[in-house]
Amino acid sequence: IGLYNTRLGVLLPYIAFGLPMAVLLASSYIRGVPDALIEAAVIDGATYTQIFWQIILIVSTPVMATMAILSFLGNWNEFLMVFTLTSGENMRSLPVAINSFAGRLNEDYGLQFSALVIGTIPMFILYLVAHESVIKGFGDGALKE
Repeated sequence: IGLYNTRLGVLLPYIAFGLPMAVLLASSYIRGVPDALIEAAVIDGATYTQIFWQIILIVSTPVMATMAILSFLGNWNEFLMVFTLTSGENMRSLPVAINSFAGRLNEDYGLQFSALVIGTIPMFILYLVAHESVIKGFGDGALKE
């Protein structure tokens, strides 16, 4: 199919594995949107498309932030799929590149640990920026009966 050693060949499985969790979180969150909010928009003359884009999507920003961070974190730390589906150095993800620092007979632990620390900095910054949205998205997107 021509997907080996391409970005699309890595991206498609990531989407397939991340989609069920995103659908679960988003659907349970959107079910929790008060009906009065939607009914008020209908009374004001909003179409269903306007209700979705101007109300539901705006109200759902915490769960969207949660989905984005969980997806990014899972893909950032993923090793096996990239290691299996790619072979070129320009296609390596961070964990695969750190693994390449290990040799058969020697280990450069200083280089590996410094790469690990540098690799965690973007995730740490992302979490610091959006941690309130993540916590709110998990709490509000929990399964309701």
